[in-house]
Amino acid sequence: MKRLQSSLLACFLLIGSSSLTGCNVEKARAIQSAAVQFKSESLAAIQAIDDMRKQELEPPPRSQSEIRSDFVTGILNSKSDINASLIDLAIDPYKPPDDPEWNTFTADLRNQYETFATIFDKLDAGSLVAVDEVRQSAEHAKTLTVQMALFADAVSKNPPVLYRYRNAIVVKLRKQRQAYQSLQTQLKANHGSIDASPQASRDKLRDIENQVGEIMGEWQQVKLQEQKLLESTLTQCLKAAVLGKELGNLINRYDQLDLNTINALVPRILNIAGGISGRDVSFLRVKTTSVIGEINQDPLWKGAANLALGQVNTAVVNRRKAQASLSVKK
Repeated sequence: MKRLQSSLLACFLLIGSSSLTGCNVEKARAIQSAAVQFKSESLAAIQAIDDMRKQELEPPPRSQSEIRSDFVTGILNSKSDINASLIDLAIDPYKPPDDPEWNTFTADLRNQYETFATIFDKLDAGSLVAVDEVRQSAEHAKTLTVQMALFADAVSKNPPVLYRYRNAIVVKLRKQRQAYQSLQTQLKANHGSIDASPQASRDKLRDIENQVGEIMGEWQQVKLQEQKLLESTLTQCLKAAVLGKELGNLINRYDQLDLNTINALVPRILNIAGGISGRDVSFLRVKTTSVIGEINQDPLWKGAANLALGQVNTAVVNRRKAQASLSVKK
């Protein structure tokens, strides 16, 4: 039974071999829906992480007039030879650069689950799965479960920031402040005070004040967008991690459970994972800490935790480098 606990996927696919502790076709099929759901939630979590990173690097949308203006400025001020690359760059100078390292990382994660899906297809077809094939896939399944928990923890501790949206607002406010203070200085120099200035000049100051008030609303909207992005990404990673851990608890008692009991427990497991949706950030962070604590206390997960930690740390470093490149210069 200890050997079974070390693998999530192994028990998903045990279908009658006595060398695999006597798990039978019916019991394997009974938990197959939970196994497929675990795969789906993990793939969705990988997509959520990828989407979060892309949104952090994306610029705010531009109007057609802004695109045209930026293009004209880029072409006429460029000292490089005009070619297809320069034209494309002038049309979209704010496009985030491609990151092969990140693309490879996420593609590798997805590929692992595509491999799992192939094994699930064999189960659906009713064929026996070789012991060696199960063993080879076991560590990957375990690592991915731990990895989802660690990704949830990383997102919780380093929430998403829409840097380019923030930067655009900072630039707007700097321009408005400069215009406001310059106009104030001019009016005081020409008329002695703001109140003694012409009404038209004072109206210009009020217009700037109103525009700054509208920009405040833009900032609040960006903060709300970041909060929603945090909640959706954290929720998806945690759903995958919780589902994996709950299935691990079922595997721990697998040999002692009959088919009817498993049939009753699987819907409960799916409901527990589904219950993560719709919760606030405070709950999600507490639950993430709890799952991470359980993993750290279980020696059977130590190897997978160490491997997953290295992979997640690589992703975190990549993300921070991308963030640093977008910071606003003073």
